Amino acid sequence: MRRLALGLVILAASAAAPASAAVGGPHPWCLIIQDQDDGWACGFDTFEQCRVEARSGNTGFCAANPYYQAPAHTAAKAKRRPPRQTH
Repeated sequence: MRRLALGLVILAASAAAPASAAVGGPHPWCLIIQDQDDGWACGFDTFEQCRVEARSGNTGFCAANPYYQAPAHTAAKAKRRPPRQTH
C-alpha cells in the first residue's frame, strides 16, 4: 500500500512539473512510465529501488537519469612532509 501511495505521489509530481524539472534532479535513476503520457519519475538513488517500483505494477522500466550530475569529488590534499634535515 505504501508503494502504491509513493508511486502515485511520484507520478503526480512528475506530471505537474515541466519535463526538464521532472527529469533533472538529484537522483540518478528514473522509472519511465509506459502509459499515454510516457512520464519519467526520477526519484531513485539506486537501480534496485527503481526496479522494485517497476516490477510492482509492471508500469515501465528503469533508466539512468540523463540530467543527473554526480556530486564533484574533492581530492584530499596531500600532506606535505617537512624537508629532510641534513646534518
